[in-house]
Amino acid sequence: MRILRRFLTPGWVIGVLAAALFAWACFALLAPWQLGKSDDLDARNARLAESVEAEPAPLAQVVDGPQAYAEREWRLVTLTGEWRPDSEALLRLRSVDGELVYQVLTVFDPVDGADMLVNRGYVLVGENNAVPDYPAAPAGEVEITARLRVTEPGEAEPVPMAGLPAVRVVDPVVIGDTLGHDLVSEGYLQLAGGQPGSLSPAPIPGIENGPYLSYGLQWLAFGVLAPAALIYFAWAEIRARRRDAEVAAADADQGAGTPDDGTTPTAGTDARGGDTDDLGRDGGGDPANGDASGGGSDGGGRGATELDEASARERAMRARYGDRNDAEQRRAFRRADRLRT
Repeated sequence: MRILRRFLTPGWVIGVLAAALFAWACFALLAPWQLGKSDDLDARNARLAESVEAEPAPLAQVVDGPQAYAEREWRLVTLTGEWRPDSEALLRLRSVDGELVYQVLTVFDPVDGADMLVNRGYVLVGENNAVPDYPAAPAGEVEITARLRVTEPGEAEPVPMAGLPAVRVVDPVVIGDTLGHDLVSEGYLQLAGGQPGSLSPAPIPGIENGPYLSYGLQWLAFGVLAPAALIYFAWAEIRARRRDAEVAAADADQGAGTPDDGTTPTAGTDARGGDTDDLGRDGGGDPANGDASGGGSDGGGRGATELDEASARERAMRARYGDRNDAEQRRAFRRADRLRT
């Protein structure tokens, strides 16, 4: 209970709560967040690898449900239909190789199925953010090869730009309402290069590992180190207080006047052969008889007492701080003392 009361101070209580909260955040929030991003990146890499290896297939064969756009994103599909060049929008605030671009979004009317939104590619932004001229989508029935893309999250409220609605994210529902088309809401298509109506093809991401796994492992390590550090400082605090108690006890013994050899001063004869009383004062000299040694014993007694006190202080300092080669331990104890209040 005495040790427990020593740690029920504001400094230690705040330290324990902070370490517990930090460890909980590491294990419950920060590490899962980074590890989840690592899992998402691995899944995207797997989809990219599959899209590279798989041959283009008809859209109806690849997309067999609402989740297919997310589960099979970047897969190459083929689709037959007609472009609707009068129903276009711009995707703004995008860049390619460090240059700002506009990506052109055009409605495609397939032979079978609902209208699709297709990213035809990009054009460079002109001076003063002007929209440059670009080739229109061809008329007539064509077959295109494009990649599946999932709807982007975010605010897609369109703003007018060069007579076209411009958006920040690709949301087919919002764009379809603006253009007057009922588009597929789960995703859209990104046109590959060399296709009818394609511009400069929008880039696709590369396969990469990313730092998220290492970040997640680091947060797990921090969650373990926080309580471990608290336990170490508590152990150092207990050791420091025990050493202080031992030094205090040694100082108390020295203050009681106990000599180093364990004997007790008694009345008797001093070193000069004279008689002494119980207080160790010399009684053999008689000033009246001209004995010069009568006043000398008091000075000698004080000198011996001062030597004993200096020796006691030296022993106490050595017991408290150790030898010079114990510098590392002293630094550890000083760090532990900072937690005291």
